[in-house]
Amino acid sequence: MRKLLCSVALVGLCSAVSCGQPPRSPQPAAPRAPVATAPLARVVVDPLGPRPIPEPPAPFRPPLPQVLVGPAHSTVWLLERHDLPIVAMAVVFPHGSAAEPASQAGLASVTASMLTEGAGDRDALAFSAATSDLGARLAASAELDTTIVTLEVLTRRLDAALGLLADAILRPRFEKKDYDRVRSLWVNALKARAHDPTEVARVATSLALFGGAHPYGHPRDGTLATASNVRLADVTRWHKAVFRPDTATFVVAGDVTKDEILWRISSAFAAWTAPLAPPLPVSAAPFPTRSSPTAVVVDRPDAPQVVISLASAGVAASDPASARLDMLNLALGGSFTSRLNQNLREDHGWSYGVRSRFDSRRGTGMFVVSTAVRADAVTDALRETKKEIGAMANGTLSQEEIPKLRALVHGNALEKYGALRGALGSLAFAASLGLGPDRDARVLDSQLTAQGADLAALASKYLDLYAATVVLVGPKDLAIQAILANGFPPPEQWDPEGRPVQQRHHMTR
Repeated sequence: MRKLLCSVALVGLCSAVSCGQPPRSPQPAAPRAPVATAPLARVVVDPLGPRPIPEPPAPFRPPLPQVLVGPAHSTVWLLERHDLPIVAMAVVFPHGSAAEPASQAGLASVTASMLTEGAGDRDALAFSAATSDLGARLAASAELDTTIVTLEVLTRRLDAALGLLADAILRPRFEKKDYDRVRSLWVNALKARAHDPTEVARVATSLALFGGAHPYGHPRDGTLATASNVRLADVTRWHKAVFRPDTATFVVAGDVTKDEILWRISSAFAAWTAPLAPPLPVSAAPFPTRSSPTAVVVDRPDAPQVVISLASAGVAASDPASARLDMLNLALGGSFTSRLNQNLREDHGWSYGVRSRFDSRRGTGMFVVSTAVRADAVTDALRETKKEIGAMANGTLSQEEIPKLRALVHGNALEKYGALRGALGSLAFAASLGLGPDRDARVLDSQLTAQGADLAALASKYLDLYAATVVLVGPKDLAIQAILANGFPPPEQWDPEGRPVQQRHHMTR
């Protein structure tokens, strides 16, 4: 019975469909309202982990050298460094080009050059070969306030190298044929200097700022006129007056102990005795009195660039302000991110770079800004240079600049003493100017404790644009226009050796 009822139901359903009755259309579902959901935060996971934050650098204090008594009343400064089997040495004498007669400018420099042109039993070629065979570096140079002879060699070859060093200082041959060759090279270098606008600006700036009668006024490499006044006999006399043990300081850094270096120096320099005549005076000439700025142009008619040199009085290296002025200068023009470099190079694209510095000298040195700019931009570049100096003199350093300056001076000290040659050079500089073996430590202490107000006060005192001297080397008309447009007086025109052009023409006639 149940099967029969199911069959009837199925037949009825089939009949309804087959009879043409349309099936019901399904009703569409009502749309669902969207559900608001917060966006999922995207989490970026650095596979290297969180960025490490470096610890502040450990405080650094330059090490003090040992101060010893050397042969014939000389002095020895020793900084032991045993990490490498190398010894570097500088024999420092406290007289340089500032002590030579102005009429014989270049005498100290050419005398230093002659020391390695044959000495003792070796002529020039044999002396050079002996130095090369030892793998040593031996050189001599004269700066404004000092003459320095340097040596660098492996520790195991130090004795032989000290023999060469002693020959160069005590027994230079000074043969005429060697002097004639060295003098010829000197004269050719002076002729080439006239075609280097940066070097021309250097010569003209010192002469314009200090004057020809001041010890710092003439160039340490001399001029063509003064080179003609220097004879071999003058070189011999200068050597006798300057290279004496009672004024010498041996600055030694490297892989050698106190007993070893004293014995070795005493053996090599056993024949060195001080002359009976008193040594040349060690003095610092005062800065010349100036009442108005000076402007100078050296014409280079077709030059695509103009070299700008803007200078004023600085301080002596022994002045307590010297250390902090060097720190201040890092913000103004002594580093790549300095204000001057950012303005002229980065913001305007007028120059490849701008540098400023406070010269460190025994006497009062100079503050100088130097750069080479596009010739068509010289007026604007000189204006912006003055603006940045004036802003530094009249304002204060920002809060962001002070930590940066402290980091820079700390890093510079670390870098200097991280290399043997850097440590030697800094100690030799201190010895040459009589600043004491602790000079670097005192400088760094002064800089790291400087506050913004301290640096601002120094800027106001020493960045004096009114007393500035400007020297431009480039196309004359553009240079004169730039000088006058920036408030300087009408400039004098000089030749590349610092002689007024009118005077040169008069002498020619």
